[in-house]
Amino acid sequence: MKFSKITICCYVFFATLFQANAQTKMYAISTGELLFQSADVQFTDEYKLANPQAEVTGIPLRFTMAIHLGQNIHLDFNDNIGFYSGLALRNVGFISNERLLDEDNLLQDFKIIRRSYNLGVPLALKLGSFDKHFYIYGGAELEMQFAFKEKYWESHNRSGSKSKNTEWFGSQTDTFIPSVFAGVQFPKGINLKFTYYLDDFLNHNYKNANNPISDLRRYEQTQLMYVSVSWQFKTEKIFKKSETTE
Repeated sequence: MKFSKITICCYVFFATLFQANAQTKMYAISTGELLFQSADVQFTDEYKLANPQAEVTGIPLRFTMAIHLGQNIHLDFNDNIGFYSGLALRNVGFISNERLLDEDNLLQDFKIIRRSYNLGVPLALKLGSFDKHFYIYGGAELEMQFAFKEKYWESHNRSGSKSKNTEWFGSQTDTFIPSVFAGVQFPKGINLKFTYYLDDFLNHNYKNANNPISDLRRYEQTQLMYVSVSWQFKTEKIFKKSETTE
């Protein structure tokens, strides 16, 4: 896969640079995130032609604060240039308000929430003043989607009965999804980042003949993106505080 080859080349480049630079500093950073998520969702032309009254009426902002955890290893070649990689767990997805034909072939409003828990490996270059904890960064991430959930209501305001479905490593999403991101680290630990997924969030070949709401073949595009606010702490400081408390 082209994305994987690029990632491997980047790792080799930075590893070589790390070995050649005696000033390099390495340290661990722990993170937590608040995610503000949205998506570009469109039906296929074939579905719209067969169902002219069906439409995506809105994409409400989805906010999540759990469970988002990260552990990154930073390599600073000097005070102005470095990179980081690590491991991140986060809850990503989107909300869509749709007007569809229900199981009885009647036009009905639906609020649908689809999300996945993802385990990601980021690789980012950062530039700035690390001593002042102020820098910009950008990079790419490959995430494994392992826990899918879908829930929906027969309205646009979460009223009435709720239906839901949860699957581990379900076919509703591909196993791996790549993304690119860019952000800025401010002093005092606050971090602002924008992430854009390069592939569709949902598997548009997924068929569910028993439930037309869960049938994903009507989608032509489900492009996910989010803005995150996070807090960055040196891991060693967290352990020191824990030892002091004990």
